[in-house]
Amino acid sequence: MNQDSPRYKRILEYLDEYDVATINSLTNLFSVSHMSIRRDLKLLQEKGLVKVSYGGEIKRSFLNGTPLYNVKQSRFSEGKKLVGKIAASLLQPGMVIFIDAGTTMREFALNINVPVTVITLDLHAAIELTHRPEVNTIICPGEIQVSSVAAYNTQAMKYLSEQVIDLAFIGADGFNLEDGALTTTQIKADCKWMAVSRAIQSVLLVDSSKLGLRCRFKICDLNRFNYLITEKKFPDNFEKNLIKQDIKYIYEPQ
Repeated sequence: MNQDSPRYKRILEYLDEYDVATINSLTNLFSVSHMSIRRDLKLLQEKGLVKVSYGGEIKRSFLNGTPLYNVKQSRFSEGKKLVGKIAASLLQPGMVIFIDAGTTMREFALNINVPVTVITLDLHAAIELTHRPEVNTIICPGEIQVSSVAAYNTQAMKYLSEQVIDLAFIGADGFNLEDGALTTTQIKADCKWMAVSRAIQSVLLVDSSKLGLRCRFKICDLNRFNYLITEKKFPDNFEKNLIKQDIKYIYEPQ
């Protein structure tokens, strides 16, 4: 962070790097009072630059980029484990499935214990699956992106266009009722969309922190998914809209 910048700009720089903050973490980082941080956040919220969740977590309202894999891995880890466990319950022996990239997908891969064929973009998920001899693992071709440790590229998209998939498990960097499922680059959106279009059924795997976050690139409308899996219950109006669109909404009861 540029220490000469105004504090509110340094807050945005921190969120770009680490994805999420709390008032306590920001007061400790900048050695100022809670009241000072709240004033900064009020300014940023009025400009539509940040959102504060019900739990007090602060995130960018609009994501321009995805944090590095090792940063994401420590965020919402318990929620991601729950999502991965629920997702694995949908699997049946003999299925051909697609696993998208990301830390939630890695948790999903750790829970797979039935004989299936997995097509994945994610190097970490593929490595985890090598420990499961009952799983046939196929990695999409092409260059691996450093930030995501995944094969988001045109070769992978072409490969996916030639596949027939029973279940596609898709991640998103943000989602809402109006915009659908969103991500941070065009090639990521294109690869995810191709997997959805080649699948008999599709599943959106997201932890609750992604609700309401906006990104530049759209994957698809929410009604393209047969299932939405998360770790906890969303607000009632959101749930009613999912049911209206015939999306099976699965979460871990609290």
